Amino acid sequence: MNGSRRGFVATSVGGGLAGLAVSTTQARDVQPKEKQVDRRMLGRTGAEVSICGLGLGSAFFKPMAGNSEAAAQMLNRALDFGINYWDTAESYNDSEELIGPVLEKRRSEVFITSKTDAKTYDGFMKALEGSLKRLRTDHLDLFQMHNFNAGKGDSATSRKGAWKAAVKAKEQGMIKNFGVTGHSGPDILMEVIKAYDPDTLLTTFPANRPDDGRYETELLPLALERKMGVIAMKSVRHVRNSDQSPSELIRYALSLPGISTTIIGTGEVAHVDANAKLATDFQPLDKKGRDKFSKLVAMNIPGGLPQPWDLPGYTDGMPA
Repeated sequence: MNGSRRGFVATSVGGGLAGLAVSTTQARDVQPKEKQVDRRMLGRTGAEVSICGLGLGSAFFKPMAGNSEAAAQMLNRALDFGINYWDTAESYNDSEELIGPVLEKRRSEVFITSKTDAKTYDGFMKALEGSLKRLRTDHLDLFQMHNFNAGKGDSATSRKGAWKAAVKAKEQGMIKNFGVTGHSGPDILMEVIKAYDPDTLLTTFPANRPDDGRYETELLPLALERKMGVIAMKSVRHVRNSDQSPSELIRYALSLPGISTTIIGTGEVAHVDANAKLATDFQPLDKKGRDKFSKLVAMNIPGGLPQPWDLPGYTDGMPA
């Protein structure tokens, strides 16, 4: 992946699950005293990403509103630990503007991702150009067709124009990879994967196993069969009222075979430190441990409950 790819290899250090490629560095901005988080390959993208990623949606832009210095402090702290997977979107208020000044200085250390729910060719391209400008970069490592939801009129063919734009943008080097996202059931995501063959999938893998566990038993195997990079989200949000700690809820998602990283929304340096600790020398749950933990979570948060983001009035970027 050109300069960005070299940066990923240069900044990974020690640790990791068996079979993961790692290397060491003394990069300019990395504090040698900080042990680097584990990394995994993001499917066929060929990029190594931190197993704990930064979710830079409402949990980030709300507390950081008007405080670019605090935002820069947290983002630089994350990079000091090697947390290189950063997730944002054009719809996340001023998230991209807050990220831009740091990204501009440390571009080679970051796997930067953004998203758009544009459905047309022109809409997709306009959104991409806006994200590039706000993020102060000439390319994105991943740009995603955002939030497929059959309940809101989406189908596997409803974004053909955006898909054509994604292919063109990839050919031109404006994006290195394109992906799809969604959290409103596995069926539409499986249809979209078959229709567009994206490089990555971003979706939810909470420990209570909603939709009869089909995210894990049907959607995940399909993505892995196609060598897609799989990113987990909302590992804590949907099940935060269970009796289990956030770190164990995150651990569950990261223990699922084939998950490359899970994004965790935060706007606090202390949370970055805690997440880095969790993601360093990570010890996954085995299948027996995952099954036991899922049952504990489901006692308080049944998998059949509607997801917060599927309730009337919810829009992406709002706290669930």
